[in-house]
Parts: sequence; structure tokens; C-alpha cells
Amino acid sequence: MQKDVIYIDVEDDITAIISKVKASKEKIVALVPPKRIGVLQSAVNLRLLARTADGANKRLVLITGNAALGSLAASAKIPVAKNLQSKPEIIAAPAAKAIGDDDVIDGEDVPASSGADDDDVIVGAVPPSKIEGLDIDGEKDAPAKPASARKTPAKKGIKVPDFGTFRKKAFLLAGLGIFLIAFLVWAIWFAPHATVVISAKTTDRELSVPVTVGASVTTDVDQQHLQSIEKQSKATQTIEFEATGKKNVGEKATGTVKFSQQSLSPATVAAGTQLTATDGHVYVTNGSASIPASTFGPGCFPVACPGTASVGITATNGGAEYNGASGTVTGTPSGVTAQITGSTSGGTDKMAVVVLQADVEKAKAQLAEQNADAEKTKLKDQFDDKAVVIDSSFKVTGGDPQSSPAIGQEVASGKAKLTQETTYTMVGIDEAQLKAYLDEALKSTLTDDNEQKVYDNGLSTVKFSEFAQNDGSQAGTVNLEATAQIGPKIDDSAVKEMVKGKRYGEIEGDLKAIDGVSGVEVKLSPFWVQAVPDDIKKITVDFKLLKNDG
Repeated sequence: MQKDVIYIDVEDDITAIISKVKASKEKIVALVPPKRIGVLQSAVNLRLLARTADGANKRLVLITGNAALGSLAASAKIPVAKNLQSKPEIIAAPAAKAIGDDDVIDGEDVPASSGADDDDVIVGAVPPSKIEGLDIDGEKDAPAKPASARKTPAKKGIKVPDFGTFRKKAFLLAGLGIFLIAFLVWAIWFAPHATVVISAKTTDRELSVPVTVGASVTTDVDQQHLQSIEKQSKATQTIEFEATGKKNVGEKATGTVKFSQQSLSPATVAAGTQLTATDGHVYVTNGSASIPASTFGPGCFPVACPGTASVGITATNGGAEYNGASGTVTGTPSGVTAQITGSTSGGTDKMAVVVLQADVEKAKAQLAEQNADAEKTKLKDQFDDKAVVIDSSFKVTGGDPQSSPAIGQEVASGKAKLTQETTYTMVGIDEAQLKAYLDEALKSTLTDDNEQKVYDNGLSTVKFSEFAQNDGSQAGTVNLEATAQIGPKIDDSAVKEMVKGKRYGEIEGDLKAIDGVSGVEVKLSPFWVQAVPDDIKKITVDFKLLKNDG
């Protein structure tokens, strides 16, 4: 059988030792006292220990070689063992001297058995068979006696108070008391609150005004200015389009033109000068031509010989139709004549699809529509929840489009590509700016400030339409529409003073006497509150708007 060994400190009192015995989980408890026996020198204390162990169905063994303490333990019927390996025995107390319950034994006054030292078995000890089943070594686990056999009639003795339990109860009661006091203070002085809901008849007040909006303007009702927020995003977009132009991209015809003039000063014809033949085809000079002044000499009298110069020309377009041009051409500078020498040749036919300006313009329109809805949604998301977005302000601005191939160039596959950087802009109004504008605008419409009040400035009903961007400015104009609620003026502070400390019946009668009030509701909290608090800080006045359709 397992045992629990408890070592007793010199400072331990009997209550502490009893608590340790009770707390033990083993059936056999071995008590090992210190050299200075202390509290165990009292027979009363030993009997208390024995009674505690019996009540807890435990068996005590005192581990000591002190003969006086062993005799004292015998009076309490507590077995003694010299060490943890020895058999426990109950030592017979000397007949010459009886030990009372209240005696305190000095070990020097208690005689040891004759001829026995501390290591010998004490003469007159109760045989081990008399304490059957008690094995301090744990070698033998004797059967437990029935509960009826172990129980002994309860004897009156000293009741040791449990101060730990007493302290817990005291703290618990104190905590409950503090909580109760705090709850009563809160319930009486802090918790009571009242909400008075007044139903007031209102009428619609329509507001429709054109306003100028812009990030750089200041909100001003008189000038009809409303400060706005502008959001912008850019995206590079590409679209493929069909080229519809037809062009002869064959070889261009070439030839030579001769310039002449009758002048005393030289003249120059610049390179790239366009010359038109009699059949309407156009050619350009391949280089510049310097025409000398007229000269006099043999064969040039009485009329001066004209100055002449020749230069190559090339047709503006390819095609065989430019071949065979000859004769006079026009387009020369004043005083200069020109004539194609021989005839033009070398032009061939080859028809191809080319990009036209009309093709590019059509692709630009398609590009503006591409992803417009998605970009519009992205711009709206850039505004925070406190902004009202002007939906009609969404604008798409395209940059300089780049066509590949360029306008007039051949499209080998029939498909061309247009690339353009597109800018998206959108305008919104901050809620605070809009609220300030509406409040001021509606205030100016009231016929009598002392009798009327704006209950709802119509912020939730605001609509913007007909947005127009101003030229040369980020600002624009837009029509602002809203529906406000106008009703009788009821002062919150006056209502609080009127209802404080009163019950529902009195409050209803007083408030319904005010012109424009059609209903009153009083909400008291918590549930135990029966009247409106006297403190106006604990009173809330709300208004329930009822449209006057009549």
C-alpha cells in the first residue's frame, strides 16, 4: 500500500498539520516531526490529529525515536515507527504516570524502557499483529475495515476554525456589497435616459439651380459656385481597323523638263516644284534648277537668247497612266516657262489597299467607346463615400493617334492598327461642400426664420444633370436639383426644458399644443424609469417628418 510522507516544520501549528493530513491522497500518512518536537508535545494536539485521521479514513504513523513523544503518541493511539522502513508499533504508556489531555510533555521527564536504546523495540509495545494491515514500507496492503467498524462515537473536542474559508466569504460578501452600491448609483443617477420623438408636418421645397463647379472655385451661394473634385486616369489603347483606301503603288514615271527665261537676271526653280502636264498629271522636280540670264551674241540678235536649264521630274503617283507626258507644263515661277523634253516613261500599275484619313477617324471613334464603361467605374471608385459623383461629367479625351501603317501607306494584310493615349475625367462634389450649399440656398427661401425650419436639406435627393465643360478651364456648369423638407420651427432646447421631470401624459399635452406638431412619442430607458430625467443632457429630441399632402 502506498504511503504519503509529511515533514512537519517547527513553525507549523496544529491547524496546518491537520490541513496537510486532510489534503493527503494516500490512506497511510507518515508524520516526520523535527528535532524540536514543538506542537506535537501536546497530548491534546495528538488526539486531534488521531481524530482527524479517523474521520478521513486515514491511518497515521509517527516517525520518531524519541521515547517521550512515542509514549505521548500511545495515549492518542497513534502507531510509532523509528524510521520509514520500520514496522509501526503502539508504545505502552508507563503506568506510574497518566498523561492528561491538556498535559505538555518534556521529553527528558518521560523515562525510556529499561535496557532499550532508540534503535531497540520498546518493551511493552503492542505487537504488530494488533495493528493489522498497517505496513509503513508498503509491502503489505491489508484489507480496509468496514466503515462501521472504523467509526467511533464522536467526542467533543476543540474545533479548529478555518480562517481561509472565512476570508473567502468575507471578500465575496464585500465584493457583492460594492457591486450592489455601484449598480444602485448607476441605476439612479447615470442610467435614466429619455428620447422624445416629435412628429412634425412638413412640405416639399424644390430647388433647381445652375451652378458653376470646379476644383479652383470656392463654394458661394450668391455666385452660384460649388467647389468640386476632379478625378483623372490615363490609358494607352490599341485597336485594329480595316483600311479601305485603294492606291496604285506601282513604279512612278520619270522624265526631263527644260526651263527657260528672257531676263537679264538669273532665276532658280526649287526642288520639289510641282508641274502639271496638259493631261492633268502632276510631276515634281527631282532637284533645283538654276536658270542663267539671257545673253546676246551670234544668233541672238536683235533678240537676246533665253537662259535655259534642265532637271529631272518624277510622277507624284505610280502607274502607267503617267507615261507619255510631253509638251508644256504649268506651275513654274513667274517669267519662267517649262517643257517636258521627250516624254515620260517607266510607270507601272500595281493596286494596293492603303490607310485613308476616314479610316483613322472611324477607328478613333471606336477607340473612345472601348472600355469606356469599365474606366468610368474605376473613376467612380476613386471618390470616397463622402462625395456625390456627377455622372454626366464623364469625359473621354483622346491624344494624338498613331496609325500603323501611316495614312496613305499600303496595308499588306488589309488590317491596320491605331494606338492612342486616352484621358478619362470625372467630377464629384464633396458631401460637406454640397451640404453647406444646400443649407444656405434653402435658408434664403424661408419666408420667416422664426416660424419655419429646414428639417431635411434634400442631400439624399440631389441630382445633377446637363453637365457642360467650360472651354479652356477644368470648371464646368451643371444643373443642381434637390427636394427639401420645410416645417414649423421647434427649438430642441426649449422642448428639453419643457419635458424634463415629467411623465408621458403631461409631455404629450404640452407638445401637441405647439403649432405643426401632430404626434409625440416618449421612450424611457432602462425599463424601470417612469419619468423623464431632470438633467437635459440625458434627454434626446428627434423629429419624425410627416409630409403634408394637403
